[in-house]
Amino acid sequence: MFNGHIQGPDFFDTAKFPTATFKSSQFNFSGDKIKSIDGVLTIKGISKDVTLAVTSFMCMPHPMLKKEACGVNATTVVKRSDFNMGKHVPYVSDEVTIDIPVEAIKE
Repeated sequence: MFNGHIQGPDFFDTAKFPTATFKSSQFNFSGDKIKSIDGVLTIKGISKDVTLAVTSFMCMPHPMLKKEACGVNATTVVKRSDFNMGKHVPYVSDEVTIDIPVEAIKE
């Protein structure tokens, strides 16, 4: 029931908007370490500038595939109402944290 509710028109409306995207525009470094990634987050056809805080980043040979691989964990906080998902605000928090884990394998 929860999945059906969260995918409905009051929230993600996945029938109309099956994907959410993030398109990076700039990587920000502190010395030689990546600190954050600026870009545009699009949910329900609404695009907003966001900054992803990078909480970890590592590259190494993938232990099973034996290819170079990089992993990153990033996070940002957005307001649901900015993406037309503000149902029950202010009774339910408008701010939500988005955590994005990525693993990339060199081909």
